[in-house]
Amino acid sequence: MKKILQYLNKFYTDHFSWKELIIAILFVVGFCFLKYYKYIPYYNNDISLLTSWWYKAYHQNLKLPFHFVLYLTPLLIGYFIHSFIHNYWEFWRNPRFIVLLIVGVLIFSFRSSISFFISDWLNQHSNYPHTDWLNKIIGTIARGLFVFMVLFIYWIFTDKNNQPFYGFTSKDFDFKPYLVMLACMVPLIAAASTQTDFLTSYPRVQRLQSIDITIPSHWKFYAIYEFLYGLDFFTIEFFFRGFMILAFIGIVGPKAIIPVAYMYVVIHWNKPMGELISSFFGGSLLGIISYYSKSIWGGIIVHVGIAWMMEIGAFISKYFFHE
Repeated sequence: MKKILQYLNKFYTDHFSWKELIIAILFVVGFCFLKYYKYIPYYNNDISLLTSWWYKAYHQNLKLPFHFVLYLTPLLIGYFIHSFIHNYWEFWRNPRFIVLLIVGVLIFSFRSSISFFISDWLNQHSNYPHTDWLNKIIGTIARGLFVFMVLFIYWIFTDKNNQPFYGFTSKDFDFKPYLVMLACMVPLIAAASTQTDFLTSYPRVQRLQSIDITIPSHWKFYAIYEFLYGLDFFTIEFFFRGFMILAFIGIVGPKAIIPVAYMYVVIHWNKPMGELISSFFGGSLLGIISYYSKSIWGGIIVHVGIAWMMEIGAFISKYFFHE
């Protein structure tokens, strides 16, 4: 933990701004209002403004543009706020910064849309009784392979001689502090597992209508799903704390940490409010660790670990105490 505290102290001393933090918190509050405040009539219920935009994008086959705008906007806001507060605009004049920013967001936007393309194809061509499960499995694998392959090609041609593959280094890595961080999360996740909104979203496997936990032969489907569900966060950690932080080192340095946390908040737009709010602080913390350690292994341990613990906590609460 000592090294992590050193990272935090260095960031606080050299780069932290209370103004920037307060504006970031206001952004999170505003985004929560956009996502969770329901006032637009939709059939027999009311929906939020963001949800209404999503429905329009979904039905008009504009999923990719929707995600691109949704992800790029907070990222640009974060960088603009930083430049405005610190009166530092130089990196905006760097064409590589603009191109890398747009390409990065486009990659993640396409990643977010892949599952819909796969789902549409399976629904039309597959007679498999567990098509919803198959869609999740293929979608997770496809998303991961797409992100890793594209960024690996980029790294080969641009950064291979400058740094390891965006955080995949174990040099001087100590996993113990991250296990302590996971242990600290246990009581928080246990408390969350008693909340209705949390149990509405978790465990994620409850969305698989063709799988029944009471049927022993279906357990293998749950096991495979949960394994790949955890690995999906491996990809997310690599993208946000690897590529979006470490690929920008030579351009903006630690200035990338808070803007990337803005975007990280927005990808949680379909999650419970508590998770969305905490994602800003968790994303900032993992970004700081990634920047100073030049490694994403700690973030992977924490992120994947928390994902699996949330699944386990919700599973225990829902199937052992609520039934």
